[in-house]
Amino acid sequence: MKRLLILLILPVQMAFGQVGQVTLEECYKQARENYPKLSDLDREQQMNDLKTKNLDANWLPTVNLNGQATYQSDVTSVPLALPGINIPTPSKDQYKVYIDLHQNIYDGGLTKAQKEVDAANLAADKQKLEVEMYSLNDRVNQLYFGIILMQKSHKVLELKKQNISERLRVLESGFKNGMVQARNVETLRAEKILTGQQIEEVDANRMAAIKSLAVLTGLSVDKNTQFQAPAIVQENKDWQRPELKLYNQMENTIDKNADLIAKTRNPKVFGFGQVGYGKPGLNMLKSEFSSYYLVGVGVKWNIFDWKQSRRKREVLDLRKQMINSSRETFTQNVNMALVQASENIQKLESLLDTDEKLVSIRDKVAAQSASQLENGVITSADYITDLNAEIQARINLESRKVQYLQAVANYNTLTGNLSNN
Repeated sequence: MKRLLILLILPVQMAFGQVGQVTLEECYKQARENYPKLSDLDREQQMNDLKTKNLDANWLPTVNLNGQATYQSDVTSVPLALPGINIPTPSKDQYKVYIDLHQNIYDGGLTKAQKEVDAANLAADKQKLEVEMYSLNDRVNQLYFGIILMQKSHKVLELKKQNISERLRVLESGFKNGMVQARNVETLRAEKILTGQQIEEVDANRMAAIKSLAVLTGLSVDKNTQFQAPAIVQENKDWQRPELKLYNQMENTIDKNADLIAKTRNPKVFGFGQVGYGKPGLNMLKSEFSSYYLVGVGVKWNIFDWKQSRRKREVLDLRKQMINSSRETFTQNVNMALVQASENIQKLESLLDTDEKLVSIRDKVAAQSASQLENGVITSADYITDLNAEIQARINLESRKVQYLQAVANYNTLTGNLSNN
């Protein structure tokens, strides 16, 4: 395993001094920074701040201006006639303009509980966005390692093209001297053209992946950008998935809502007052315009709500059970994915060892075929068969290296441990 890590890290060390490099960690970071909905985090905070200010206003007095003019068919009167005493009768038309004032003194903890609910909702909404952005890491992995794979395929195919060119120069010289058949020369020329097409196809696919990564991350990358093969180790730490935090936040939101329901049953104490001017004033027997005021303290207590609060809390308990079921389902799915990912990593480690042995063997066979071709022992078709076998073995090896790195990166993405990437 140690030899394998050295093998994988070596290309990174050799390329470290190059210009225009991009790392996997940088792509993770930039994909998040470039995500259009990232600005929603600030908007969520701004909305919560506005809600908090509105809740703070609950402790400020409310002032309402009211006015009315009425005419009534009858008024209160005293049906007595006493000598020397005139008992006035109120006017049937009445007028008043007044200001009502209301001041919370004690709201049973309702405002504080509502603030806690809003704060819990804010945390849950932010965490939902974190979960959404975390999914970008899978897309980064696919594009980034796909680009690296095509980089390596390009180099191997260029090596094949170079080998064919060298053999072709020898055969063309032999053809001019009448020692080599034209068929052998033409076969190599056709294979060189075919290899050039393969290189163009690989480069086109690589460029498409680079452009997609540029859109996803906002990075200024092009065909000249070097993508480093990261030195990744498999992290077997506790999970750091944002989904787990989201489930905790959702449960916390339910707890805060349950507390809010309880607070609605608490007694409330408030002060009130009224200042007005009308006909009549507070003295109903004085039928003229006059000013007046009144102040007082009130208490409000919902003693019995027909079990509405209990049923609301039961609904919240059921939601909490559903959240727990979702958490268990998520955990089960991730565990299954981790088992498959771990087995895939072990498989790739084993295949890498045999790939290296196979490349060594194919390289020797291709070298012997090249010598036999130049000496006229075999045809160019035989040589191309052995050369293609060697090239395919090299492509398989380089592909397996990238697959191993991607498999480890995917494993770490599953557990949420991306700090070392």
